[in-house]
Amino acid sequence: MRFLLILTVTVAVVVLLWGSWQAGRRPFYLALAGVIVAGTLFGAATLFTDQERRAPADPETVTAEVSQVHRTETTYRLTGDIANRGEHAVARVRLAAEALRCPPATACEVLYDSEETVSMHIPPNGRYPLNLSVPRPDPDIQADRWRLRVLRVEVYGR
Repeated sequence: MRFLLILTVTVAVVVLLWGSWQAGRRPFYLALAGVIVAGTLFGAATLFTDQERRAPADPETVTAEVSQVHRTETTYRLTGDIANRGEHAVARVRLAAEALRCPPATACEVLYDSEETVSMHIPPNGRYPLNLSVPRPDPDIQADRWRLRVLRVEVYGR
């Protein structure tokens, strides 16, 4: 998607400069100056914006919980919430969605797990609803419950 955006902007700039060249030297130099100023401002904004820089953070700062599971033809829909207990805004979280069988008086056994990436801006001390689609395994499983484990967290500009 980013490639398509860059291609579109490049084509638009080339068409603008070509059209201004056809109109004469003065419009061309004005258009070229505008393109250079806009490119410089965009480049500076990209380089000096903390929102673009991502740094790893402690996975303990983010919690994810499952409240409901819906089975569809091809996926399991996990509904719950995700919370940021850290001091930096979260950009991306890598989760392990685990289907568990928990027999009485024994530890839970992992029947199936799938790693999923959630790209979501979560401000410090923020909490948001989470809807996650996990592919259904073949053959189908009968889980007692589902759990989300946070594997990796990326925060905005430290």
